Amino acid sequence: MIKDISFQIGEIVAQIDNSLEGVYDALNGVTEVCKTKYARVGKTIQDEMLNVYVISEVEDDTYIKAGTANGKLYLNNPYYISGTQIAANREWSIFTDNLENKTPLIWLLNDIRYTQYGRDSTIDWESELRIFFLDETNITDYYSADHVTNVVEPMSELCTLFIQAINKNRKFQTIESYEVKNFTRFGIEEASGYFRNILDANLSGVELQINLVRYKENCKC
Repeated sequence: MIKDISFQIGEIVAQIDNSLEGVYDALNGVTEVCKTKYARVGKTIQDEMLNVYVISEVEDDTYIKAGTANGKLYLNNPYYISGTQIAANREWSIFTDNLENKTPLIWLLNDIRYTQYGRDSTIDWESELRIFFLDETNITDYYSADHVTNVVEPMSELCTLFIQAINKNRKFQTIESYEVKNFTRFGIEEASGYFRNILDANLSGVELQINLVRYKENCKC
């Protein structure tokens, strides 16, 4: 019997690199970084001394503006849930009312089928998975392009970091290709034009579909 796949995905989420290397430029009042990753305006970042700064500006892979942030910096860890829509929404709703503490969100849609391999195979199992990378969005002031720039693109970066975490883990086969779908609004648009959220929040982001292959333990692959 294999360990629950949802727990294994949670372990991968915990391995996502949320750190930035920053050099504070006092003259321009910005922190220069090589990679902004999933940094967003309005979100917080923390330094090694546990000082917390609010990000007020982001220039992709160039700098962030966040007080006097300097050195090793850490973005908020993603909040991970798995389950059906109803189960995920319940966990999401009761965890906290503070969106800052449960975003960005990584949700594994827990309708999982997998193939189990026999004793002569180096593969333990493989499974087609659907995983959502989501963050809060502004439905009042944002146009479609704003959703893309401010939410979808950072969540696409988070998705890429998730893939990188898999590819650094020798327990899993390297992901060579995957499918991504963008959501400027994460929900269901009905014929009347009314937009119904799938989870109880206004979210945007991306959906990742991958075929994940797990090797057997102690196998030289």
